Amino acid sequence: MTLDTPDLELRSVLPSIIGSGFDDPYPMYDYLRANCPVHRDASGVWLLSSHALITRMLDNRNFSARPPTMDLAADDPLGYANMIVFQHADQHDRLRHLLAPLFSRKSLATLQDFIDAEIARLLEPLQDAARFDLVAEVASVLPLRTICHLLGFPVSNAANYLQASMGAWQLISGAPLSAGQRAHAVAQTQTFLDHIDSLIRTIDPARSPEHPVAWFLRLEKEGEFTRHEMLVNILFLFIAGYGTTLLSIGNSVAAALRQPRAWRALRDDPGLIPQAVRELYRYDPAVQAIFRYAWQDTEFDGHLIRRGELVALLLGAANRDPDEFDSPDEIDFARTQGRSLTFGAGPHSCMGVALARMQLESLLRALLHRLPDLQLGAAEPRRLQRGTFHGFDQLWLERPS
Repeated sequence: MTLDTPDLELRSVLPSIIGSGFDDPYPMYDYLRANCPVHRDASGVWLLSSHALITRMLDNRNFSARPPTMDLAADDPLGYANMIVFQHADQHDRLRHLLAPLFSRKSLATLQDFIDAEIARLLEPLQDAARFDLVAEVASVLPLRTICHLLGFPVSNAANYLQASMGAWQLISGAPLSAGQRAHAVAQTQTFLDHIDSLIRTIDPARSPEHPVAWFLRLEKEGEFTRHEMLVNILFLFIAGYGTTLLSIGNSVAAALRQPRAWRALRDDPGLIPQAVRELYRYDPAVQAIFRYAWQDTEFDGHLIRRGELVALLLGAANRDPDEFDSPDEIDFARTQGRSLTFGAGPHSCMGVALARMQLESLLRALLHRLPDLQLGAAEPRRLQRGTFHGFDQLWLERPS
């Protein structure tokens, strides 16, 4: 890639990072990190590409995922601002405290048998297949059914929920949408929120005290939650629970198979899987960027970021920062140095990290046991961008003939 700083002053690089094509963003990350780790893009958006600077901003309460001023009626007709991911300071802490029991060690422990059974069911018909699409057959099914189970949604309707939530996913991804596309996504999302509400109304906390939604209903009765807060946060947990894990499964398996040494290491020693999952999540995260708005004029690393200005924190760049990781472009399952930012850091670190790791760990164990000779298909898979989400819509795997 041939770039220089004047190029960056004249044209926006955001489409190569959060566009809707097939661009590989990592060469751009390398250039930004080395030459202008705090860069104001031609679009007006600030770009942060250094691990140290991104970590610092994640800990800085002058910056929030929610703009400091917002016309709720015009800019947020669905009330997305009530989602935990867009809350700020004390309100964020309040919602995190209320949602945390859903991801407690006890709660997640009850999911392990379900996840293992689902993986066994999904892989059974693939054991004799010479070729199959991991995304269609496994990655798009396992996290979807798992999050339904966690939230108490009927697992049998999981595929319908996937289709119904597409609009919500588009709206939260940061992908550019036309006015018509946005209006359609808003209408589709409102329909899905109405459906979630109808599901909630069928739950009686007295008769089903262990149902996941019963916890939310008790909070609502005690005045801790409004019904709308409950609905949009359940929606967020649903999208985050399946969307990022779906893409992470494809990214991680593709990365491990692309470097046969890494796959052989796991095959020879399955005990490496937990640390391998952490490394694979670092190497190619599903969410490549998150956004923060300045809530007041703030001097940051010698730059003045003014109230209301938008900052893109390039997590994919931070995870390949050589100042944080030795040989960051290599997969190293013995890596102990460095802190991955795949699941964020600071107050907004992801609550579902343990659940995401559980699913990939269990799937890798099953693949290595049942299909140890897997390899990538002959055609190089194309890694898509859907806004900040990056991953594969197809990942064909083969077994030697």
